[in-house]
Amino acid sequence: MSQNEYFELVQSLAADLNKDDIKLPSFPEVVVRIRTALDDPDTTGADIANILGVDAVLTSRVLILANSTYHNPAGIKIEGLDAAVGRIGFEKVRTAAIAYAVEQLHASKGLEPLKDELRATWSFGMRLAAMSEVIARQCTKLDGDSAFIAGLLHRIGVLYLCTKYTDYPTLLQDAETRKSLIDEWAAPVGESIVANWKFPEEIQSTLNPDEVETTRRRTTANLADVVTTAKNSLNGGDNTWYETDEAKRLELTEEKVPAIMELYQQKLDSLASALR
Repeated sequence: MSQNEYFELVQSLAADLNKDDIKLPSFPEVVVRIRTALDDPDTTGADIANILGVDAVLTSRVLILANSTYHNPAGIKIEGLDAAVGRIGFEKVRTAAIAYAVEQLHASKGLEPLKDELRATWSFGMRLAAMSEVIARQCTKLDGDSAFIAGLLHRIGVLYLCTKYTDYPTLLQDAETRKSLIDEWAAPVGESIVANWKFPEEIQSTLNPDEVETTRRRTTANLADVVTTAKNSLNGGDNTWYETDEAKRLELTEEKVPAIMELYQQKLDSLASALR
């Protein structure tokens, strides 16, 4: 590893953060149109269906989600896009569109040498999103869709660091160097990206280590508690993830774990089907 290159990259990241100039490529046009439409209270299901209809991949994913066990336990098949939007609701369309956009960013051209790192980051993001949503819905009155997005974007800073590969290929090919950069920079970089994408502050705060730390002095559960607990549950090898301070604030007990894990698997299955 070149110490000069490492120092140069760290200086660049620090300067970008100070200027609030941490950005990733824009979302695909269809996702931007959906977000804009959903911000309009007069938008109808038919309006959303018309926007979705221009993108075959996103259309198929919404239909698959609407027919998944997680969203359709009765097994009543839906084939029309209007009906699919009606079944899963506007917020689920929003989260499906954002997941689609983030997946596209992970497949950006020029980053093929880091494809294993990016694939692992994307996979973990989807699992964390699924578990975050389930925990939020089962244990709190917090919005499950916001929890899903918070989990999905939790490691978006890793993606940004990987985009630096074109400028620092030798540096970022080294796994130890990448880990060092990720440990130090992924969280603040991710928070800046999420802020630039204009996600709510409650989602931004889940990427802020200081905010996560202050939750230990809170009595009311928030999204940082949800994402932290979801992350603990996915770490493996530790059966006490539901006994942490964060989990206690969520009123998550051992008795709730079986139902949470069952719903998590259903959610994960529905996402896996949609992403094929």
